[in-house]
This record gives sequence, structure tokens and C-alpha cells, in this order.
Amino acid sequence: MTLHPRLRQVFTVGSVESLGVIIGGLSGLLIVHMLPKDQYAAYTFLVACITLVLGVTDTGLAHCCLPVVGERADNSSWVMASCARVFQKRWALLVVGFFIVVPYWFYTTRQHGWEGGGYWMASAVILISILLALREHYAGQVLVILGQIPTLNRVGYVTTGVRIVIICAVLAIPIGAYSLSGVLAASAASSIVAVMLYRKAFESGGYVEMPLSPVEAKEVDKKIYKIAKPLVLPAVFYQFQGVITVFIASMFGNPTMLAEVGAFGRLSMALVVFDRIAATVLFPIIARSADGGRLMSVVVKGHLAYLGAMFLVFLTSIWLPQYWILLIGSKYADRESLVWMVFAATLLMNGAGFAFRTVAARGHTERQTLIIPFVLAFQIGYLWLFGISSLRAVLGFGISTCLANFLYQYAMLATWYMRQRRMLPSGLATDSRR
Repeated sequence: MTLHPRLRQVFTVGSVESLGVIIGGLSGLLIVHMLPKDQYAAYTFLVACITLVLGVTDTGLAHCCLPVVGERADNSSWVMASCARVFQKRWALLVVGFFIVVPYWFYTTRQHGWEGGGYWMASAVILISILLALREHYAGQVLVILGQIPTLNRVGYVTTGVRIVIICAVLAIPIGAYSLSGVLAASAASSIVAVMLYRKAFESGGYVEMPLSPVEAKEVDKKIYKIAKPLVLPAVFYQFQGVITVFIASMFGNPTMLAEVGAFGRLSMALVVFDRIAATVLFPIIARSADGGRLMSVVVKGHLAYLGAMFLVFLTSIWLPQYWILLIGSKYADRESLVWMVFAATLLMNGAGFAFRTVAARGHTERQTLIIPFVLAFQIGYLWLFGISSLRAVLGFGISTCLANFLYQYAMLATWYMRQRRMLPSGLATDSRR
């Protein structure tokens, strides 16, 4: 594989993903601008509930598809059957996710006095969104592994367009009690469209899932168990950490603080582009590459490019925070000095996830449980020193959490990398550094 086609693919995916993030970001910024702070606080909370439920269904399973498929990515039936086997287990865990999140939803709803037909309808909409999300994720994962990037791009264009059109329609009318449920319904509608388009793509591409034989199913389950077992507790913990600032603000703060945390989260959307490029282009290459100097070279170059690009965006939050604040509106202008904290936390957590997915794509997920006491030590130390009495303190807590994840995951990546180097002949080890 030459460099030029790969760079061309990165630029193609990057431009498409950038457009998708820009359009999606615009719709999110419209919501921040137009919804009153009390409704935006409820919006932030309900989106966090979706994230938590889907996170519980993960428990490491989301990282099983690439290594389970392995080098048989050119066999569409095998790809679909293997991914379906993984997602069967995620559907089973959906009940566990509801069991964990519903009490949190009930307590926070009562605490902040959210009630009325509009809020109950919004809660029903997020239930629909959760049920659609797993179907959408399955189809998207299959097409990523099969390398059907143009199809993924087309689906992304259409669904993003559907979402922003519905959001604009909802926000064009006077804001009322049902505006919250309307903007959440936009996401559910885009998921419905995505599932329909994915199904059509499978039919037109002739992709048919062939049932696994009992022996194959047993072998796939064995590999899934091997990869996911060390990740069960860390995966749940990691998903919780992803919304930790929202959780703290909802449990111990007021709706204003919760709205501000959610609004600042919108600013970090620019960094999502790099994650999507990596998920679509880089990780499938890492998964199907043979061990050797070429694999190690791809990993090093990928991480240098990823972290470098993220850091350049982070610098703008320090030098030009006033322009980022313009995106979320004058209601948050007095928080300009905190913009860099949001970007720092996002950069660190995304970097941690990037490092983890690199080794997970190779099926190496050992010692992940130890991240729990490591991160908790950082969090307890921060709370002991600074507390969480203000928005600045809450955002600082998020930075400490993300820093702990970043340090641990890159330590795991470095351990894997050094082990790979020791396995290489001396000549290849030298070549991998080029």
C-alpha cells in the first residue's frame, strides 16, 4: 500500500467528517443559543443518560469487532456474523444499563423539579434513541470494517441534514415546554433514517449474514470473552468518567451549572473530527496488519499526527477563547477564562481513548482493571485539595480525571510497543523507527 492513496483516503474522510462535525456542531450550537438555561440543563442531563446506558452495553464489547474479524475483513458474511455475535451481547446488557441509569434519572429529575408533558415526552424520546443506537452502531461498524467509506459518508450527510432541518424547524417556532422533546426527537429521527439507509446499503451490496457454525460461534465467543473480560469493570468505569462532570453538576450543582457544563462540552466538538478519521481509517489498518516494523511505524506516525493536530486546536482555546465563546452565545460570556479547561480535558480523554483503541485493535486488553484505582486516586486527591464548589472546580476535576486516564493508557501503549520491538529482528526494529 503506497503512501499517497492512504493520504488521499485520510483527506477524503477528514473533509467529510469535518463537514459532518461542522453541520452537527451548528445544530448543537443552535440548541445552546436558543434553549433557555433550564431546558438546556435538562437536555444535557438526558443526553448524559443516553451515554451512560450505551456505555453499560459496551463493557469492552465495542472493542471486540476489529480483532475478532482480524484478517478476514474481505469476507462480508464473516464480518457481519462476527459483529452480530458481539452485538447480541450488547443487547443483553441493555437491561443492565437501564437498571443502573433509571434510578439516577429518577433522583435527578425529582431533585431539580423537572416535570410536565414536555419533559416526560423528552424522556420517552431518549428511550427510542437508545434502542435505535445499537442497530445504527452495528451497521456502521460492519461498513467500517468492509471499507465502505463512501457509503458511510452518504449516510452521514443525509442523517446530519435530517437532524439539523428538524432542529431548525423546532427552534423556528416560539420556545415552549415541548421544545426540549423536539430537539431530542431530531436525533431519534436521524437514527431512524440511518438504520433505513444502512439496510438499503446491505441489500444493494449483497451483504448477507451467514449464520456461524457451532464451532465458529464457540471460537468467536471465546475470543470475545478473552478480549472483553479484562475490560468489563474498566469499560463501565470509563463510560462513567466520560460524563463525570455532568454527573457531578447534576447531583451537587444547580441547573445553571449543569447548563454551563453542557454548553462548554459543545466547544470541544472540533476535536471529534480526529477521532472519526482514526476510527474509519487507522484502526482497521492496525487490526488487520501483521506484526512487524510496518505496524509499529503506522502506530507511531498515527499517534504523532493525532496528538499534534489536537494540540494545535487546544492552543486556540488559550489564545483565542473569545471566538469560541461566540459559538455558544452571550449567556456564557462571563466564562471565557474557562474555555482552555474544557479543551484540555477533552484532549486528554480523547488521547487516552486513542491509545487504548490502538492496542485493543490488536486484541491486547490486559491490565485495564488497574486503571480504576489509578484514576480514583487522582480524583480523591483533587477533591481533597480543591472540592467541587464552583464551575472552575468541576472542570478542574474533569481535567484531573482525564489526565489520569491519559497517563495510564499511554503507559499501556508504551508497554505493548516495547514488547513488540523486542519480538522484532534488530534490523526491523531499526526500520520501524523511520
